[in-house]
Amino acid sequence: MDIQAEKIELAKLILSTNDTGLINQIKSLFKNKEENWWDELPASVKRGINESIEQANKEEFVSLDDVKREVISLLKK
Repeated sequence: MDIQAEKIELAKLILSTNDTGLINQIKSLFKNKEENWWDELPASVKRGINESIEQANKEEFVSLDDVKREVISLLKK
């Protein structure tokens, strides 16, 4: 799996969890990282991430479980 696919999979996992302890652990990993990778991201990527966060906060997303069910349903046809 390439790095972009890994990032997408990680984002899906983060968006689908309600475990605040896990979210805080992930946040601390990024806070403890020495380099500031956010500043190195292209503006378009930052906009996409911020849009995704806003959608998640409004619960405007499809859970990973729902996606899996839909894929399985489509494959059975």
